[in-house]
Amino acid sequence: MNSFSFDLVDRPWIPCSDLGGDHLTFGIRELFERAHEIRSIEHQNPLAEAALLRVLLAVIHRAIDGPRKSQEWKTLYQAGRFDNRIPAYLKKWRHRFDLFSSVAPFYQTPGLLVVDSYGKPVPQGISSIMLERANGNTKTLFDHTGGNNPVSLSPAEAALVLITAQMFSLPGLNRKTTNLFGYQQSFLSASMVSGIFITLNSKSLFETLMLNLLVYSDIKPMPSTKDDCPVWERTDIGGTAAVTPKGYLDFLTCKCRHILLVPHQENGEVVVNDIHIAQGEAFPEVDNPGFISKRKKDGSWYHPQLDVDRLVWRDSTSLFAFDGETDRRPQVFPHVSAMGSVVSLARRYVCQAFALANDKANPLAWSREKLNVPLSLLSDKNVAAYLIRAIALSDGGAKALGSAAWLFMREYLPPNSKDVREKVTSAGTTRTYWDRMEGYFHQFLSELEDPDRALERWESAVKRAARVSLDVTLASRYREAARSYRAWQAASAYLNAQLAELNH
Repeated sequence: MNSFSFDLVDRPWIPCSDLGGDHLTFGIRELFERAHEIRSIEHQNPLAEAALLRVLLAVIHRAIDGPRKSQEWKTLYQAGRFDNRIPAYLKKWRHRFDLFSSVAPFYQTPGLLVVDSYGKPVPQGISSIMLERANGNTKTLFDHTGGNNPVSLSPAEAALVLITAQMFSLPGLNRKTTNLFGYQQSFLSASMVSGIFITLNSKSLFETLMLNLLVYSDIKPMPSTKDDCPVWERTDIGGTAAVTPKGYLDFLTCKCRHILLVPHQENGEVVVNDIHIAQGEAFPEVDNPGFISKRKKDGSWYHPQLDVDRLVWRDSTSLFAFDGETDRRPQVFPHVSAMGSVVSLARRYVCQAFALANDKANPLAWSREKLNVPLSLLSDKNVAAYLIRAIALSDGGAKALGSAAWLFMREYLPPNSKDVREKVTSAGTTRTYWDRMEGYFHQFLSELEDPDRALERWESAVKRAARVSLDVTLASRYREAARSYRAWQAASAYLNAQLAELNH
């Protein structure tokens, strides 16, 4: 039995910034007590922020046993700070928030051991659950030091890595045997990998948590059973297969991996270098209420994943648009829209999109995209309609630009050249266009309270960005021959004709 302890309730481990901009670290209890004085959770890994938000929401839901009705949410929101039910809850369950407890270590599986053919424990480095580190055949996002360099984490750092891994671990081969679950061939995806997670943020952590604190029931935002609870309250260790969550709280605190941290002392400090790990419970069939949804041509819905070449704002039609009688937006949008009818809310919020792009279980990029949106965009179908028209205009501009670039190359290159597509792609004309349009989109959102004016300025921006992108990527590169001038003239005339047909 180990003698290590790290109490997540009172020991500082959650990195934040306060309203004055100072960077501070809090335990869970103090974070809730001062949430109205804290601006936000801040971590270099945005996935850690998203994972922490889900854990904190589960704490609130469980502590107040709700909110079950909008009036309960209103009362809590208007108080301006969290009440004593949360510290009372944390006091009751403090024994489940010890990171190194030998009986019930937080978010872990006690007694778990990865063993070799002789039954000898063979833990692996904690870097194996860190997307930013290189491990074996798995590619890395940022670190290039190689998988043979051990990672040593403080208990605070290990807690953040643990929570993030439980929600954003990628699938892949395992080929390990454990004392509790036997041999496992492979891992399944964690529940937050397969989509783009949306939150709304406000001026303080209290308001941010409240905005994302859904009013829920036994059927919404997903069916819940009497056994639904956060993972730290469970009396069983959980299974190793794809299952249906017991309810919303189980889903928020999904335990996709059985993990046991291995602490030891190093230079007088407690550190974590190694872990034991096995497949936990996956929720592959769950319709995640926090994800963006898109409609397929056959009418069915799916959750798109992050595309490293396509910023989330370009899917604003799917993100913000009301779809007839079916509201498939992230549930935080209709929630905040509904609460806006019972309390006075701010006119603007920051919409954040968290996602992990991967290819065959290799992480490509993580992303946190921010959009400053008016409340009216979340509640008024007419305002959303302006945004839909704006995105259609920008897509039309991109299509016209792509065709013009193709025409340029066809005129410029020798007849029957097979390099047209390759040359158009390498020129990066449409990529330059979308890079320029990103800034214009933020401006469009800032002006959306006057939607007619915003859309008129957006149309001008689309046409300007298309013409400039054609010029800087093609005309400036291919002016050394007479045929480039003819090609430029043809492409420019074509683009202008196509843009003239665009209107809002």
